[in-house]
Amino acid sequence: MADEESVVSEEAAANVDAAADATVEAATEGAETLTGLDAAAAAAGTDGGIWELIPLVDKGGPIVVILLALSVLSLAIILLKVFQFWRAGLTRRAFIDVAIDKVKSGDTDGAAAVLRKTRSPVARTLLAGVEGAQNGGSAEEEIARVGGNELGGLQSYFRWLEVIGNISPLLGLLGTVIGMINAFQQLQLAGNKVDPAILSGGIWVALLTTAVGLAVAIPAIASLNLLESRVDMARLTLRDASSRLLAALKSA
Repeated sequence: MADEESVVSEEAAANVDAAADATVEAATEGAETLTGLDAAAAAAGTDGGIWELIPLVDKGGPIVVILLALSVLSLAIILLKVFQFWRAGLTRRAFIDVAIDKVKSGDTDGAAAVLRKTRSPVARTLLAGVEGAQNGGSAEEEIARVGGNELGGLQSYFRWLEVIGNISPLLGLLGTVIGMINAFQQLQLAGNKVDPAILSGGIWVALLTTAVGLAVAIPAIASLNLLESRVDMARLTLRDASSRLLAALKSA
């Protein structure tokens, strides 16, 4: 009886040792999968965050680095234009009626004072027309000159967004072609020992650059269209206000 209990105890101890060895082995394998910044992020209790860009750059290569730089430039331009449009107050139109009414009544000085108080491309253009008429010059020419400059300022950096939106998919496609070439080269070097994992792994890495290129291009093109629509509205407002101002100056 004592011998049987000893055998059972030995078997239980062996099972415990085997379980402990399996746990240690699993923990070792799990630790090996955490490298570099991922291990630091896991130790901090985070999911990696921005450090997930590191394997993205590692897989995509220089083209992904270029695309990420273009995305930063695109975001900076978008934020700059949004701030510029907000500060310009493109939606303000109440001052137009007030200034034109003063011009109709012959109070050009009062109209100029109203326009000076408003920070708007339309106000600056109308002010140039009023001052041109006061100085004996051509109000129409001043409006055309200043209005063109103001609209040009609103459209600044639009070309950059257009270029980023156009070349980002092409850069992504270039990266995909290069990646596919590398994948087929590895497949050729494998010879008769063809492993489908070699080809499939190379394909998804190659397609990564196309995905990044589209992710950069889509926001740039969408933002460009929205910003251009705001400029078009400002152009229509400027054209209408200028026509009304010129008519008021002639009738005054």
